Amino acid sequence: MKRNKKVIAVISPKGGVGKTVTTANLAVALATQFGKKVLAVDTNITSASLGLHLNILYPHVTIYDIIRKNFPISKTIFTYNEKLDVIPASISIEKRDRNFEKLEENIKKVTDHYDLLLKDLVDDYDIILLDSAPGFSVESIATLKIAGSVLIVTNPDYPSVVSTTKSILYAQRMKVPTGGIILTKVTKEKYELTPEEIEKSLKVKIIKEIPFDKKIPESIANKTPVVLFDPYCSASIAYKEIAGNLIGQKYSLNFSEKVKRFLRRISF
Repeated sequence: MKRNKKVIAVISPKGGVGKTVTTANLAVALATQFGKKVLAVDTNITSASLGLHLNILYPHVTIYDIIRKNFPISKTIFTYNEKLDVIPASISIEKRDRNFEKLEENIKKVTDHYDLLLKDLVDDYDIILLDSAPGFSVESIATLKIAGSVLIVTNPDYPSVVSTTKSILYAQRMKVPTGGIILTKVTKEKYELTPEEIEKSLKVKIIKEIPFDKKIPESIANKTPVVLFDPYCSASIAYKEIAGNLIGQKYSLNFSEKVKRFLRRISF
């Protein structure tokens, strides 16, 4: 399949850096704030979690079923709201997959057919976000094969930044354009690497810093992306700004929103 700029993979060098949080919030922000028709696809088959962030807990049909049971694509699409659709992966392991070799075989079948899946869907959406598996597994490499570009999510600590080097190399070797780095869980503590140090080391631009915000774990517990859970917290505003940048638009608070944000801040 020819790479399509509509298809953006959100990748990370390791788990726990905020990749799926980023995917979910960008998808919702693009749909609700900017009115774009969005499809979010969970391509993290072995440890699916995108559905958890969007309150899709135990879907009856997942991306697996397209390949293994020849389900029509339409049956795997969950409508989150008028502008956002989701294709989840399963958070459970079927009996047939408990054998590791069989699991690997089924993952290979799914990933080999991603291009067919997107070929049927790409014209129906303004943007498609792929929530990749972390690291450099069969799943993550398959996601890179079909992505039009990648966003790399990482944290401002040494282990994360060192691991990110490999993410960049994989993207370069597979000739996938890198849209930049999203730096999450930023506290501005002295022990953190600075954005300047990270950019100098990785030679990739940081497009946005997402501040550490307690509203994010609270929103996850409520199975609602933070841009909806608390639209005016610092993390929400940052995610909306990234979403705007992806489509060449600028997000800024209007007067009413500034008042609401101010009132929220003084109430704590």
